[in-house]
Amino acid sequence: MSDEQREFAEVIRTSGDALLDIINDILDYSKIEAGKLELETIDFDLRMTLEEASDLIAIKAHEKDLEFINVLHHEVPSLLCGDPGRLRQILINLAGNSIKFTQKGEVGIHTTLDSEDATHAIVRISVVDTGIGIPKDRMDRLFKSFSQVDSSTTRKYGGTGLGLTISKQLTRKMGGEIGVESEEGKGSTFWFTAVFEKQPEGKEKKIVVPEDIKGKRFLIVDDNETNRYILREQLTLWDCRYEEVPGGNEALEKLKAAVVDKDPFEIAILDMQMPEMDGAELGKKIKQNPDLENTRLVLMSSMGQRGDAKQLKEIGFAAYLIKPVKQSQLYTCLTTIAGIQKGPDKKQSTPMVTRHSLAEDQKHKTRILLAEDNKINQKVALNILKKLGYSADTAVNGKEAVKALEMTPYNIVLMDCQMPGMDGYDATGVIRNPESNVLDHKVIIIAMTANAMKEDREKCLKSGMDDYLSKPVKPRALSDMLDKWLSEENSLKYELS
Repeated sequence: MSDEQREFAEVIRTSGDALLDIINDILDYSKIEAGKLELETIDFDLRMTLEEASDLIAIKAHEKDLEFINVLHHEVPSLLCGDPGRLRQILINLAGNSIKFTQKGEVGIHTTLDSEDATHAIVRISVVDTGIGIPKDRMDRLFKSFSQVDSSTTRKYGGTGLGLTISKQLTRKMGGEIGVESEEGKGSTFWFTAVFEKQPEGKEKKIVVPEDIKGKRFLIVDDNETNRYILREQLTLWDCRYEEVPGGNEALEKLKAAVVDKDPFEIAILDMQMPEMDGAELGKKIKQNPDLENTRLVLMSSMGQRGDAKQLKEIGFAAYLIKPVKQSQLYTCLTTIAGIQKGPDKKQSTPMVTRHSLAEDQKHKTRILLAEDNKINQKVALNILKKLGYSADTAVNGKEAVKALEMTPYNIVLMDCQMPGMDGYDATGVIRNPESNVLDHKVIIIAMTANAMKEDREKCLKSGMDDYLSKPVKPRALSDMLDKWLSEENSLKYELS
């Protein structure tokens, strides 16, 4: 394809995406106006929902060279009951707006707890940007249908003006409020609240401190205070010792002083984009100093380029991650490099930890059970899994699935609902029964069924299954589903109490 053809194809793709967004907005608006829009009430993990949305938002932010930050404060309960799809829609609407009107600086998502009682939590999510801001005399137009701040906005940035209206209506249906604070020329903060039920006690996760990094000493190097806060929260959660500095020169002083005090930093986490001295240059100086060369280095960057990992490995970095970094990725990365033996001779032989290596390693370790009686469907599913990098064992009915789970600690079960002898619903009931002989009563179970009605999904969830895939199963849908559940399950950060 020539450069001109590629350019035309990109215009067609982006125009098609924009048109699809407009159509979806109009459909949602029509449902709201007709009183036909209903919210789901299902169990979900707030952290996972925010991280999934952040993956999409970060792509748009990085296309404009914007820093993107996702902060979930530790006091916010993660296991909630509500409509994660609509929550994600509001968040992507608000963050998309912020990115659209921000030319430099950053866009950040901050999730805090407004209030809670024994059964409910009111969550506040704020989207903060360093964009153009909004004049005070025009802020009243923001949440009105088909309205934008002024006509030049539509010409320059596009859109229907429906996104904020839909977000306002969805927020109301979730029992919350929505608002904005802004200063022209300095940026805006769009915020909303939503009321969620808490999942029953016993499902909430308790922290298991990883022995590989417990008590280890870390140095955080980043000029952005919010980024340092995110890392502080995680390292505190995992009982690590840490100090922080905003730049390279301060980092070198800290590292040298720690060696003199005979309490060296074992791992340093460096940001790439910093004034005066970037993370790569700082890494070179650390590795060139004989007293510091055993410090294991992690580089975090908002933008990755082809060839970066190779260059950083040659410098001596142990890991290279692209932001936003999921909690599970950070955990696996740090526990992996904490186990690497010290010594400069290890630098070339030890594989570098990257988001790709973490994903591949996760796939190789994942144990999947496919319960499906139809041989053709079974073959199709196994082929899709193979192409995605996974392998799976099979069972042809519910009884075989239960027996397999008594013998092997699987990470995930893909469960057909209609099978002879014992169907997927009954098999799930046996698996969830604490008196049964399966090794893990809380194993992730994803339903696979040709029935695609809302009541079918509800039946699956009520039977004890965790999620739902419609047949015929599509590769992208299965890949997204496995990413969603295994990223949390395989992190080994927690155990269920």
